[in-house]
Amino acid sequence: MAFFMLALAAPATAGQVEAPVSVQVRPGGQSGSIGSSLGAPVPVQLTVTPLTGAGAPTLASALSPASMVAVPIAAAPAAAHPVQAVPIPLLPVSAVTATRPAALGQTIRPAAAAGSAERDADAGGSGLAEGAALFDQAKPSLWGSLLERLPFGERAPGWPGKPGDVVRVGGVKTTLDKPAGDGGTSKVWKSRDGNYAIKLLHPGAMALPGVREEAATLRALAGSGLPVARLVAESRDGKVLVKEFIEGATAHELLERGAFSRSQAEGWPELAAKLISAGVTADLARGNLVWQHWRTRWVIVDAGSLAPGGVRPVLDQLLAPELLSRAGLDAAVFLSGLRARLGPDSAAWARTVAELRGSKAGAQPLAELARRDAARPAAPRLVFGPAAKGPAGLDDTVVSAREAVRRAGYDALNAKTKYKLHGDDPGKLNTVILAVEAPGKTPYVVKIAQWDIVRNEVALRRLARRFFGRYFRVPASVAVKNGYESYMVMEKLAASPSHYKNPLNKEQRVAAALFLHTFGVSDVNPGNVLSDHDGGLPWLIDFEQAFGRAAPVAGRVPDERIALEMPWMNRGERNAIEDYQPGVRAWREFLKKPETRAAIVADLAASGFTPAEAAGLLARFDLNAADLDWTLQNDADFVNQFVERNAAQR
Repeated sequence: MAFFMLALAAPATAGQVEAPVSVQVRPGGQSGSIGSSLGAPVPVQLTVTPLTGAGAPTLASALSPASMVAVPIAAAPAAAHPVQAVPIPLLPVSAVTATRPAALGQTIRPAAAAGSAERDADAGGSGLAEGAALFDQAKPSLWGSLLERLPFGERAPGWPGKPGDVVRVGGVKTTLDKPAGDGGTSKVWKSRDGNYAIKLLHPGAMALPGVREEAATLRALAGSGLPVARLVAESRDGKVLVKEFIEGATAHELLERGAFSRSQAEGWPELAAKLISAGVTADLARGNLVWQHWRTRWVIVDAGSLAPGGVRPVLDQLLAPELLSRAGLDAAVFLSGLRARLGPDSAAWARTVAELRGSKAGAQPLAELARRDAARPAAPRLVFGPAAKGPAGLDDTVVSAREAVRRAGYDALNAKTKYKLHGDDPGKLNTVILAVEAPGKTPYVVKIAQWDIVRNEVALRRLARRFFGRYFRVPASVAVKNGYESYMVMEKLAASPSHYKNPLNKEQRVAAALFLHTFGVSDVNPGNVLSDHDGGLPWLIDFEQAFGRAAPVAGRVPDERIALEMPWMNRGERNAIEDYQPGVRAWREFLKKPETRAAIVADLAASGFTPAEAAGLLARFDLNAADLDWTLQNDADFVNQFVERNAAQR
């Protein structure tokens, strides 16, 4: 029994283990690497801090040399780690610490050999001297051999593994199938089910600098916005890492075939912006970047190189002239996309401009971007103010049922003459919309739904009327609170849905983009934008799906029907993010004003929101507004593909 208990005991070496990172680059690197030397190699000790609770550090600070708190690796397998990762906000960039330590002297490791599926092995780097001999194969210990034979507990194959070996760590059981990468200190296998990449670290390499830091880094990245291969589980001794398998071709392989596709080219500044806004850099060599087609994004498959860093290490790799030429990328277009994602008024973009001006390779693209900006027609300049009042009695307020009857002049809810609108719309499962009328009385539209939907409708109509009345209209209404049978009585419009046409001019599109994204309105289908029969301002209707988080979306399915639900983008001509940026800037400044914020809270309160709910929504509106540049850049990229395709077919 004593022997049995010893076999199940944790290793005697379990305890606090630091995760060092040794970062160095040999001049020239390997074939396919992009990085350039930024100075002499400087070993840096990076230990990931447990990221829990309020006031947790940003990713850059968690990976910085100042955060020298050791992590107890043996406490639990990675899949059961109670460590909460710090989210990396994509915007606002000002909320992210992005200072590159002067002592870092960072250089980027050479790329792993291109052509493998995971490209995750260390490719002879990881602190090994140039020309160092590979390790001899290590024999498993007695205890390890016994544990492998037990039907429970961990099970790890002996180095370097072979097809059919079973891996059981951190609650994950899988089987090795095919090699996916090979380096001096590690070997990577693809699992038989295709879901995992299993990285086996050589036992003799565990004490070397730069070998064990990847798991700690990936734990810190869990749940962040950075595109890296996610850590699924790790063994207690840190010799086995189970990561998600990233299916796709490397940048090296894609460049061998020719220029990047449209989505791959748009993903290039997306990747740069995520790294710069998070204040980190990584090995962005062509063998370490995989194009994940089904999510339309570039993924860093070996995140062990991730470290605090400024703008220069990222752009030196992604803006390398030889790479741009082979990929068919326009440097000025890249910078325009990067500027929009970071925000043209952000500190991160200001740092980017400063770095580019001091760089021989960056100065020319920056000058070309400025030249193109100067040649553009003037962008719309918006003025925010109220609309004219609607029909008497319909003032977007919540009233009693009796008062609603008084204001309408009859009981619109129970009118004898009524018929369903949108009766053939399968999406209208939670609402009933009726056209009603009575002899000699004003016709109305009645919307019946649960209170939360009606409350959203009333609040959004008030906000649209208060701030965007110069650019579009919303139907006036009164609302009655009655649980799931709440309803609105609203004016009936002389207007038609704007299917397959652009009902908004440029000014109106910019205004609609600010309004709909800031207040988190989704499901803006063509039937919700109406063209007035008399040629007046367009109408926006149906705000039941409002007040959501409108974060940037870069990986949409390339379906033109989605573009139809973006009336703030032009489907007939190419959209330029520069047309939206002055409006975004003006709207953010307007949103900061105390009187604006007080008016928003007052409209929410008048619509039935509690003070706590109103305060929470106001904070969400701030986040949505902070993301506007990035969000609209992604929208423009998405819609432009159909604009250009349709133009080519004409």
